[in-house]
Amino acid sequence: MDRAMSAGGRLSNLVRTRITYTGEPYQFALDALKNASSRTPLPDSSGDQALLESQVLSKLGDGGSWSAHPVGVANVRLSPGKPIVVHLDPHVELSDGEDYPVAWHAMDRLLPYSEPGVQVNGVLGLRIAAIRGSDLHLTLAETGSRLIIRGVPGTTWKDYLDERWESLGRAHAPALWRSRFFSDEERQDEQRHPLVRGTERDIAWIGAGLLRRIALFHTASTAYSTRSWITGEDWIFELDTRRDVRLDHDTLLARITDPFWGLPLKVVEHHCTCNDPPLTSDRYMRQCTYELAHREGSRCGIQLRFRWGHAVYGKNARRQLERLGSAPDWLDRVLPQAIQEAHDEDAS
Repeated sequence: MDRAMSAGGRLSNLVRTRITYTGEPYQFALDALKNASSRTPLPDSSGDQALLESQVLSKLGDGGSWSAHPVGVANVRLSPGKPIVVHLDPHVELSDGEDYPVAWHAMDRLLPYSEPGVQVNGVLGLRIAAIRGSDLHLTLAETGSRLIIRGVPGTTWKDYLDERWESLGRAHAPALWRSRFFSDEERQDEQRHPLVRGTERDIAWIGAGLLRRIALFHTASTAYSTRSWITGEDWIFELDTRRDVRLDHDTLLARITDPFWGLPLKVVEHHCTCNDPPLTSDRYMRQCTYELAHREGSRCGIQLRFRWGHAVYGKNARRQLERLGSAPDWLDRVLPQAIQEAHDEDAS
């Protein structure tokens, strides 16, 4: 009996750890671990599947919008032998203050269309494989890749896709996602930008790995704001923590590089300012910068910028996030109410 209880306790700990990485519900994570066909608790993808997942994270993370969770992803669900399911938040607030469904915002960034003579925007080769209720099944043309974007209940994907197609036509920017194969415009874009497309494939293992662990930016970080972009061969994440909240970059670093749960990464360079003298003015911020690379020497890597200081993005960040549906216990951790009120008084 003691052995059974001990085994049950170990499994329960595994489930809770997995949830910190994926954000999955407890029962779902429990079933996934029980049905796993390998000893890897979070299986990773490769090839075209990794490229699809990485491109989705890249497009969702690029921009100055606000949502209840980092990059508008509430959680991901990973089932053995099934496509990854990316659960979207309900709404996003854009930089101009407009409130917009995350599902539509995601498709604005993901769906490929051509600016004639300029470039193809969105994800090259992205196609709609199926629409099933609130699930939009995505694939890359001429591949067996598959990813499911799950909108909130009531999401009307077909209406949006038809409207988007027509609006692009009126703007003389041909939409490309209904073609079964790669379009001529996409082929030409690949040929014009071989280094960019090559880097997208080289860095795909990072983007796919982070998408499958997207909850870490919510569960293992003290940042209230997370942004990302790709520069050269580095995937850069900028995480902002209020000065009144303890900056804890070690937890996130440990989780990302964990040999069992994390990615095959190691810290190769860092500059930490946590022990520097106190800042003398709210005009200044501190930044601790960590460079991570593959343990076996891949040239692509991650740069994590942990910024600590007076709030920069959004004067009323807590109120924005409350309105968008962020969990109260998370807000109390990263933007405590008393701190927000004091900040608002200082800004008035």
